[in-house]
Amino acid sequence: MSQIQPHFLYNTLSSIQALCLSDPEKAFDVTEKFGTYLRQNIDSLDQPQLIPFEKELEHTRVYSEIEMIRFPSIKIEYDTQDTDFSLPALTVQPLVENAIRHGIRGVENGVVCVSSKRAGDCYEITIADNGKGFDTEAAETASGTHIGIRNVKERIEEMCGGTLTVESLTGVGTTVTIRIPAE
Repeated sequence: MSQIQPHFLYNTLSSIQALCLSDPEKAFDVTEKFGTYLRQNIDSLDQPQLIPFEKELEHTRVYSEIEMIRFPSIKIEYDTQDTDFSLPALTVQPLVENAIRHGIRGVENGVVCVSSKRAGDCYEITIADNGKGFDTEAAETASGTHIGIRNVKERIEEMCGGTLTVESLTGVGTTVTIRIPAE
Protein backbone atom coordinates (compact mmCIF):
# COMPACT_ATOMS: atom_id res chain seq x y z
CA MET A 1 0.00 0.00 0.00
CA SER A 2 2.92 2.33 0.70
CA GLN A 3 3.74 2.08 -3.02
CA ILE A 4 0.73 4.29 -3.89
CA GLN A 5 2.51 7.43 -4.89
CA PRO A 6 1.15 10.62 -3.28
CA HIS A 7 1.85 12.59 -6.46
CA PHE A 8 -0.41 10.21 -8.43
CA LEU A 9 -3.20 10.82 -5.91
CA TYR A 10 -2.76 14.60 -5.93
CA ASN A 11 -2.35 14.85 -9.70
CA THR A 12 -5.42 12.70 -10.32
CA LEU A 13 -7.48 14.87 -7.99
CA SER A 14 -6.18 18.00 -9.75
CA SER A 15 -7.09 16.50 -13.12
CA ILE A 16 -10.60 15.72 -11.88
CA GLN A 17 -10.94 19.26 -10.54
CA ALA A 18 -9.94 20.77 -13.90
CA LEU A 19 -12.26 18.41 -15.78
CA CYS A 20 -15.19 19.48 -13.57
CA LEU A 21 -15.08 22.85 -15.33
CA SER A 22 -14.17 21.76 -18.86
CA ASP A 23 -15.75 18.30 -19.24
CA PRO A 24 -18.02 17.26 -16.35
CA GLU A 25 -18.88 13.90 -17.93
CA LYS A 26 -15.21 13.01 -18.22
CA ALA A 27 -14.67 14.21 -14.63
CA PHE A 28 -17.42 11.84 -13.54
CA ASP A 29 -15.79 8.96 -15.44
CA VAL A 30 -12.31 9.65 -14.01
CA THR A 31 -13.73 9.95 -10.49
CA GLU A 32 -15.38 6.55 -10.87
CA LYS A 33 -12.13 4.99 -12.16
CA PHE A 34 -10.14 6.62 -9.37
CA GLY A 35 -12.52 5.25 -6.75
CA THR A 36 -12.23 1.78 -8.29
CA TYR A 37 -8.44 2.07 -8.31
CA LEU A 38 -8.31 3.06 -4.63
CA ARG A 39 -10.80 0.36 -3.63
CA GLN A 40 -8.79 -2.32 -5.45
CA ASN A 41 -5.55 -1.18 -3.79
CA ILE A 42 -7.15 -1.22 -0.34
CA ASP A 43 -8.75 -4.61 -1.01
CA SER A 44 -5.33 -5.98 -1.95
CA LEU A 45 -4.17 -5.40 1.63
CA ASP A 46 -6.41 -8.30 2.67
CA GLN A 47 -4.99 -10.60 -0.04
CA PRO A 48 -2.19 -12.70 1.45
CA GLN A 49 -2.90 -15.33 -1.20
CA LEU A 50 -2.69 -15.24 -4.99
CA ILE A 51 -5.42 -13.55 -6.99
CA PRO A 52 -6.71 -14.27 -10.52
CA PHE A 53 -4.67 -12.59 -13.24
CA GLU A 54 -7.92 -11.11 -14.63
CA LYS A 55 -8.42 -9.18 -11.37
CA GLU A 56 -4.87 -7.79 -11.49
CA LEU A 57 -5.32 -6.95 -15.17
CA GLU A 58 -8.53 -5.02 -14.41
CA HIS A 59 -6.71 -3.03 -11.72
CA THR A 60 -3.94 -2.28 -14.21
CA ARG A 61 -6.45 -1.16 -16.85
CA VAL A 62 -8.17 1.24 -14.42
CA TYR A 63 -4.84 2.76 -13.42
CA SER A 64 -3.74 3.01 -17.07
CA GLU A 65 -6.97 4.71 -18.16
CA ILE A 66 -6.47 7.40 -15.53
CA GLU A 67 -2.88 7.95 -16.64
CA MET A 68 -3.86 8.14 -20.33
CA ILE A 69 -6.34 10.89 -19.45
CA ARG A 70 -3.64 12.77 -17.54
CA PHE A 71 -1.01 12.18 -20.25
CA PRO A 72 -2.72 11.95 -23.66
CA SER A 73 0.58 11.27 -25.45
CA ILE A 74 0.99 7.82 -23.85
CA LYS A 75 -0.68 4.61 -24.94
CA ILE A 76 -1.18 1.29 -23.16
CA GLU A 77 -1.81 -1.84 -25.23
CA TYR A 78 -2.84 -5.33 -24.12
CA ASP A 79 -2.21 -8.71 -25.74
CA THR A 80 -3.47 -11.22 -23.21
CA GLN A 81 -3.59 -14.64 -24.84
CA ASP A 82 -3.75 -16.63 -21.59
CA THR A 83 -5.36 -15.28 -18.42
CA ASP A 84 -6.43 -18.36 -16.46
CA PHE A 85 -3.80 -18.28 -13.71
CA SER A 86 -3.10 -16.56 -10.40
CA LEU A 87 -0.36 -14.28 -9.11
CA PRO A 88 0.30 -11.95 -6.15
CA ALA A 89 -1.87 -8.83 -5.93
CA LEU A 90 -0.27 -5.57 -7.10
CA THR A 91 2.15 -7.32 -9.43
CA VAL A 92 1.46 -5.96 -12.92
CA GLN A 93 0.06 -2.51 -12.03
CA PRO A 94 3.21 -1.25 -10.23
CA LEU A 95 5.34 -2.36 -13.19
CA VAL A 96 3.08 -0.52 -15.64
CA GLU A 97 3.27 2.49 -13.33
CA ASN A 98 7.09 2.32 -13.44
CA ALA A 99 7.03 2.02 -17.23
CA ILE A 100 4.88 5.14 -17.47
CA ARG A 101 6.67 7.22 -14.83
CA HIS A 102 10.26 6.31 -15.65
CA GLY A 103 10.00 5.11 -19.25
CA ILE A 104 7.45 6.69 -21.56
CA ARG A 105 6.22 9.84 -19.84
CA GLY A 106 7.75 12.70 -21.79
CA VAL A 107 8.62 10.44 -24.73
CA GLU A 108 6.83 11.17 -27.99
CA ASN A 109 4.48 8.29 -28.86
CA GLY A 110 5.30 6.37 -25.70
CA VAL A 111 3.72 2.92 -25.57
CA VAL A 112 3.54 0.25 -22.87
CA CYS A 113 2.45 -3.22 -23.95
CA VAL A 114 1.18 -5.74 -21.40
CA SER A 115 1.02 -9.30 -22.65
CA SER A 116 0.41 -12.73 -21.19
CA LYS A 117 0.75 -16.22 -22.62
CA ARG A 118 1.43 -19.82 -21.67
CA ALA A 119 5.10 -20.61 -22.33
CA GLY A 120 5.86 -24.26 -21.63
CA ASP A 121 5.48 -25.01 -17.94
CA CYS A 122 4.79 -21.41 -16.92
CA TYR A 123 2.70 -18.36 -17.64
CA GLU A 124 4.64 -15.40 -18.94
CA ILE A 125 3.61 -11.80 -18.40
CA THR A 126 5.56 -9.11 -20.20
CA ILE A 127 5.47 -5.37 -19.61
CA ALA A 128 7.44 -3.69 -22.40
CA ASP A 129 7.87 0.00 -23.18
CA ASN A 130 9.58 2.05 -25.87
CA GLY A 131 10.78 4.62 -23.34
CA LYS A 132 14.02 5.96 -21.98
CA GLY A 133 15.46 2.67 -20.72
CA PHE A 134 18.14 2.48 -18.05
CA ASP A 135 21.39 0.76 -17.13
CA THR A 136 20.22 -2.38 -15.28
CA GLU A 137 23.67 -3.10 -13.81
CA ALA A 138 23.93 0.39 -12.31
CA ALA A 139 20.38 0.08 -10.98
CA GLU A 140 21.23 -3.19 -9.19
CA THR A 141 23.93 -1.50 -7.13
CA ALA A 142 22.17 1.83 -6.54
CA SER A 143 20.41 2.09 -3.20
CA GLY A 144 16.88 3.40 -3.03
CA THR A 145 16.10 2.93 -6.71
CA HIS A 146 13.72 0.49 -8.35
CA ILE A 147 12.10 -0.37 -5.01
CA GLY A 148 8.82 -1.17 -6.76
CA ILE A 149 10.48 -3.73 -9.03
CA ARG A 150 12.30 -5.30 -6.07
CA ASN A 151 9.07 -5.52 -4.05
CA VAL A 152 7.21 -7.21 -6.92
CA LYS A 153 10.12 -9.58 -7.55
CA GLU A 154 10.27 -10.66 -3.91
CA ARG A 155 6.51 -11.27 -3.73
CA ILE A 156 6.54 -13.31 -6.94
CA GLU A 157 9.44 -15.45 -5.70
CA GLU A 158 8.04 -15.96 -2.20
CA MET A 159 4.33 -16.39 -2.95
CA CYS A 160 4.37 -18.55 -6.07
CA GLY A 161 7.94 -19.56 -6.91
CA GLY A 162 7.99 -17.30 -9.96
CA THR A 163 10.69 -15.12 -11.43
CA LEU A 164 11.03 -11.54 -12.65
CA THR A 165 13.70 -10.37 -15.08
CA VAL A 166 14.43 -6.90 -16.44
CA GLU A 167 16.06 -6.10 -19.76
CA SER A 168 16.63 -2.47 -20.69
CA LEU A 169 18.55 -0.45 -23.22
CA THR A 170 19.08 3.26 -22.67
CA GLY A 171 17.17 5.20 -25.29
CA VAL A 172 15.33 2.09 -26.52
CA GLY A 173 13.08 0.89 -23.71
CA THR A 174 12.57 -1.69 -20.99
CA THR A 175 11.02 -5.16 -20.87
CA VAL A 176 10.03 -6.80 -17.60
CA THR A 177 9.18 -10.49 -17.81
CA ILE A 178 7.35 -12.37 -15.06
CA ARG A 179 7.20 -16.15 -15.15
CA ILE A 180 4.63 -17.91 -12.95
CA PRO A 181 4.84 -21.72 -12.75
CA ALA A 182 1.73 -23.37 -14.17
CA GLU A 183 -0.29 -25.12 -11.49
